[in-house]
Amino acid sequence: MVRIITHEEALNAIAAGAAKVREIKQPSSLAIVDLGGNLLAFLRVDDAALSTVQIAQNKAWTALALRSPSGQWMEAVQPNGPLYGLEAVGARPFVVFGGGLPIIRDGKVVGAVGVSGGPVDDDLAIAEAMLAALS
Repeated sequence: MVRIITHEEALNAIAAGAAKVREIKQPSSLAIVDLGGNLLAFLRVDDAALSTVQIAQNKAWTALALRSPSGQWMEAVQPNGPLYGLEAVGARPFVVFGGGLPIIRDGKVVGAVGVSGGPVDDDLAIAEAMLAALS
């Protein structure tokens, strides 16, 4: 049986992400979604831009839906790419910037984290800190 993400684990992961935010001084929004794509935990750090709220959640949803890091799809959605237009498909937009990472347990994707607020490298560093707290 695959172990789900508990709310305690999600809150610990958010705390780990917030610590990384403080360390690198990059105001961001942090999201964790469960296996169904439902928001499990969220934090908008002081001074994070309002736009980061939805983007972080959509990065997490993208990583969950595609079962892979959100940023790996950037090239495929460019004009003439095999998935051009993907970001506009469906009720929830796909966000293919880096910062969304799947949560994998026992070889199965059980949720995802998403971070928005800074350059992609900062978003990924925060997302990786969150994942580390979930392992």
